[in-house]
Amino acid sequence: MKTQIKFQKILSLLTLIVAAIAFVYSLCFFSGNLSDLMWYKGVDQSDMFNGADNFIYLAQGMINSMVYMCVVYFVVIAFIYITSTNSRRNYYITNYIMVGIVVAYALMIAIYGAIMLAMLMSSFYGMDWAALNEYYEINEPIGAPEVSQSPVIFIIGMIVYVIVLINAVAWIYNLIWKIKLMKGEKELLSKGFVKEVA
Repeated sequence: MKTQIKFQKILSLLTLIVAAIAFVYSLCFFSGNLSDLMWYKGVDQSDMFNGADNFIYLAQGMINSMVYMCVVYFVVIAFIYITSTNSRRNYYITNYIMVGIVVAYALMIAIYGAIMLAMLMSSFYGMDWAALNEYYEINEPIGAPEVSQSPVIFIIGMIVYVIVLINAVAWIYNLIWKIKLMKGEKELLSKGFVKEVA
């Protein structure tokens, strides 16, 4: 049981770190290359910039939603500590509920994030890049930035959301492990043994 309790304490801390990583990623989404794309927002230059505007609009919606979701996730994680789900030897109904909420919320963040990133990648690569690069070459002297088609920010996002998903799976594993140990301990106690199960 001591090993499992140590695992759930580490898992609780890792969950907080994972939530922080997802939060920071959301805030930094428009850093680097994508921040240069903001220069082209609202440029009155035919329909070729509709793609840029649509991408920026979609991305800002995703960022706003993800920031709010991460803030709520921090509150959920706080309740892990308030209900002692991180350190309790035996789980009670509140602990089961908390694990369920943590898993459900992590899955929601991972699935929503992955879907939005797929949509954003489609929008990003669907822009009229030939026209945008031509406009850049003409307007470089007045400060138009060059925007590359680097997929790095999207790859980082997918990694972040896979980590969130793995964290949710780890909580499920932790719960199954806890239930087995609690059941084993009860059986030992019912037989008059006091030896602790692993």
